Amino acid sequence: MKIYIDGLFYKGAGIGRYYESLLREFAKRGIFVYTCIPEYLKDNFKDEFKDLADRIFPIYTEYQKFSIKGFLKQSKILKDLEKDVDLFFYPHINLPIYIPKKTIITIHDIIPLTNFWDRSVVKKLVFFQYLRRAMKSSIGVVTISNTTKRDLEILFKEDIGDIKVIYNFVDEKFTKANYENRNIIGDDYILFVGSRKKHKNLRNLIIAYSRIIKNINVKLVIAGPIEQKNNEINLLIKELNMGKYVIEFISPKDEELVSLYKNAKLFVFPSFYEGFGLPPLEALSLDCPVITSNIPIFKEIYGDKIACFDPYNIENIAENILTVLKDESLRLNLLKEGKQRLKIFDKNKAVEEYIKYFTSFL
Repeated sequence: MKIYIDGLFYKGAGIGRYYESLLREFAKRGIFVYTCIPEYLKDNFKDEFKDLADRIFPIYTEYQKFSIKGFLKQSKILKDLEKDVDLFFYPHINLPIYIPKKTIITIHDIIPLTNFWDRSVVKKLVFFQYLRRAMKSSIGVVTISNTTKRDLEILFKEDIGDIKVIYNFVDEKFTKANYENRNIIGDDYILFVGSRKKHKNLRNLIIAYSRIIKNINVKLVIAGPIEQKNNEINLLIKELNMGKYVIEFISPKDEELVSLYKNAKLFVFPSFYEGFGLPPLEALSLDCPVITSNIPIFKEIYGDKIACFDPYNIENIAENILTVLKDESLRLNLLKEGKQRLKIFDKNKAVEEYIKYFTSFL
C-alpha cells in the first residue's frame, strides 16, 4: 500500500506526536509513505527517520499552518501524487485547497467551538465551516475517542457520516525508554505536562497546590510549551509567592520528559475539556500514578478511580492531591489501576485498526 500522511504538525505537541508515531508504525509494517514536511524542519526529519528512508518519502515545502501560499503549493504536490498514492490521510482537519478524492481525516476534538477557546465568534464560525468542509470532503473520518464522536454527533446531528473511533497509544519512546533514570529535579514533586491553554486548567491546579504547600514537602513541576504572549501563569505564580515551589520546564526534550514522568510522586491532569488526553497514559507507562479531572473523556479513558476530582472546585483538587500524597497504599493502588487501563490502548491493535480501515476504501 502507498499512502500520503500530512506532516503539517511535525514536531508539534499533541497532533505532532500522533503523526510521528503513526508514520513510523506504518512504515515499519511495509507501507510506503509520502509526506509533506515544512522546509525548515528538513534536518530534524532526515535524522529522526533515517532508519526508514527506504519507505518514507518526504517532500519538503514552504508549509505553514493556515497559509494560503503553503496550501496552494501543497495542492500542486497532491495533484501530482494522486496517480501514485492509494490513500491520503490527514491526522488533522487542515485540508488544502485541492482535496484528493480518497482523503481520510482525524478529528481530535472540538475545542475551538467551546468556551475554552479565546477567539471571536467570527473565528469560531470559520472553524466550524472548516470542520464541516473537511468532513464533507473526506471518504472517512477517524476520531480518537467515543467522547469526541458524541460531540460531533451532537454538533452536526443528522449531517454526519460513519465515524471510526481508534484510540491513541503511547509512543515507544516512552514504553521502551532507555534514558538515564535520574531525578533531574532533586526533590519530590507532582507533575503537570501540557500547554497553558485555558482548557488545560493549569491556573486552578496552581491555586490548589498553593493551598496545600504547608502540609507537604513536594514541588510542582510544569512541563510544556509556552506562548510568549501568555504570561498569565507566571503572573499567578508570582502573585501567590510560589516561585520557589514551582519549577518550569519549557518544551522539554524527550529524555527530560521521560525522567520527569519516571520520578514524579504523582501526575495531575486537571483539564476542563480534552479530546483524549495522552500525557496521563505516558505517565502510567513510566510507572507514575495519575489523577485527573472527572470530565467525560477521562472517565472513558481512565475510569472513575483515576478521574476523581471536579476541575472547577479548587478545594476538591487540593484535597485529592493531598490525600494521594499522604497515603502510599492509595498511590500504589492508583498506579495498579492505571496499568490495567493502559492495556486497553495497545499500539499494535490501534495500528492494525488503521490499516484495516484504510484497506476498506481501496
